[in-house]
Amino acid sequence: MKKVVLTLGVALAQMFAVGAFAQGEAGTSKAPPPAQKASPEERAAARAERKAAGTAAIKDQPPGEVGGVKKAAPATKVSAEEKAAARAKRKAEGAAAIKQAPPGEVGPSK
Repeated sequence: MKKVVLTLGVALAQMFAVGAFAQGEAGTSKAPPPAQKASPEERAAARAERKAAGTAAIKDQPPGEVGGVKKAAPATKVSAEEKAAARAKRKAEGAAAIKQAPPGEVGPSK
């Protein structure tokens, strides 16, 4: 009986202690100052300033950062013959690489 009462007493004390510490100390937080209404001109100026700062931050962002966008490569016209030649070259290089693979490697058999 004593063990049950002692265990329950410790559990209740911990519950009350957690609740007391969660509330923090009384009177330590200050109320925010009253908000003042901004005129439309002030809001427009602040918006323009934030927009300029955001644009500058995007331009200063180093490549590879999250959210960075790569510039597209310049579009060049490639003829069908050039595409076919490049495809044949890649295919020949791949076939040569497969033939030169050392024995015991995973891949298609010779």
